[in-house]
Amino acid sequence: MKSKSILILIMMLFILTSTIFADISTSLNTNENLIDLKNSLNKPEQSIFPKDNEYDWNTVSEWKTAREQFKHDLKIYDIYCQNKESYTVNCLKSIIAPGWGHFSAKSYTKGEILLGLQMFLAGSSFYFYDKSMDSYDNYKNATNIQDISQYYTDANASYQTSQLFLSFWVLVWGYTIIDSFQATENYNRDLWGNLVIKYQGKKISLTPNGINIRF
Repeated sequence: MKSKSILILIMMLFILTSTIFADISTSLNTNENLIDLKNSLNKPEQSIFPKDNEYDWNTVSEWKTAREQFKHDLKIYDIYCQNKESYTVNCLKSIIAPGWGHFSAKSYTKGEILLGLQMFLAGSSFYFYDKSMDSYDNYKNATNIQDISQYYTDANASYQTSQLFLSFWVLVWGYTIIDSFQATENYNRDLWGNLVIKYQGKKISLTPNGINIRF
């Protein structure tokens, strides 16, 4: 009877010990799971892009931000295309009327200077050419040997001066045409910069009726 009681006591102690060890093991596993969960929450978002990718996107959120920025810039570019100046058109304007291309590119001061300079050179060339023709007419009608010599000298000198002014006019005219490209480049660059600043942080939508901006 006594041995039977001892056996029952040992079995109860074994069951109690097993239960305690099971509770401890469960608690340890729970703590480990909590630690793993905490580490996973604090762990930075894993990248789905290869390292050193072309656009420096490391996470999906960065990719989404870059996509939204691209769509915003694309809308600004559409506005830019509607307002930019054409290099070809401004060049043709400068060929037809010196300074016109600069005026279209909002380079008013330079356009006025170039236009005024060409008017001066063209006017001076015409003035001396006309003076040369007058001296030449006097040369043809002169009968005195000294007058003939003097009129011929005057006609030749005025004609050469006229050609000199004409040469300068051609040079300035050519420069005006070439510089119209630079003036157009400056205008378009400033236009883009101003548009980026103007629409920074604003929602832009392009509609058939025009541009809609939400602040």
